[in-house]
Amino acid sequence: GAAGAASLADAMKVNTTLTHLNLQANEIGAAGAASLADAMKVNTTLTHLNLQANEIGAAGAASLADAMKVNTTLSVNY
Repeated sequence: GAAGAASLADAMKVNTTLTHLNLQANEIGAAGAASLADAMKVNTTLTHLNLQANEIGAAGAASLADAMKVNTTLSVNY
């Protein structure tokens, strides 16, 4: 859920080794997507992120899109 995504986002902000993260079907929602988007803005190692089937909606998608504007390492977003 959103709380778990927020915890993962906190870790993503400082992690320097994780390159692939599969969060498919974890009910992240828009709030969780926003947390992950904040982390994506500073994370420089993640290259693959799977967020399929998380019902992030338009607001969550907008947060992720904003993060993609500044993230230069994430090349695959399922």
